[in-house]
Amino acid sequence: MSEEIKSNEEDYHKGVIKHLLLSTALFLPLCFFIWFYAAGLLIIPVKYLLQFVLSIWQPDLFNAVTQNQFMLNIETLIFPSTAFAGQGDKLAVLDVAVNPMLYGYGLAVVTGLVISIPEMKKSKRILQIVFGYVLIIFIQTFGSFWEMIKHLAFEGGPDAQQAILDTGLGMNVIALMYQMSYLIIPAVIPIAYWIIINSEFIGEITGLKATTNRNFDDKMMSDKQE
Repeated sequence: MSEEIKSNEEDYHKGVIKHLLLSTALFLPLCFFIWFYAAGLLIIPVKYLLQFVLSIWQPDLFNAVTQNQFMLNIETLIFPSTAFAGQGDKLAVLDVAVNPMLYGYGLAVVTGLVISIPEMKKSKRILQIVFGYVLIIFIQTFGSFWEMIKHLAFEGGPDAQQAILDTGLGMNVIALMYQMSYLIIPAVIPIAYWIIINSEFIGEITGLKATTNRNFDDKMMSDKQE
């Protein structure tokens, strides 16, 4: 009896896993399409959050953050001492363009995974996606910040590099934080978020936390009585 119940549970778990994989494979391309199509709207909070962070951190070094479709342009107050061709007597400041979309693909991944979970209430799906979007906003802001700092410190010339060093940031710290913000955090954090908020579901289908009673024993008794 117990072996048959265990077998039925394993078959159920395998069926759920297959459904999850197939559904994810079908929904992910659609989620990525919508994510990219709506990029201009999705990064608006990133723009304002990044501008707020810069105005608090170094108000004398950064002027404003503007948006051009899905790109952000950070206007600095760094005046390079080296004149550029065609500049003449005009004053020039360094501006940095960053692409927050490089750090926001986790939103499409989280949305596809959440939609693919079977037997989940619609309200719960919406909440998970909304909280996931809020998390991605912080990830995109973090990545855009360090991409900008990296550009100024390593590619902006001696004046920009000195201005960044004067803030107390070291070159090694900048390189490390940029690598983390680009390679690790956007890929790992969204998946970790999905796993944590759906730990019961994952524990159930993997057998690590089988707390849900599927009434396999009752069903078997009913079949035998018939």
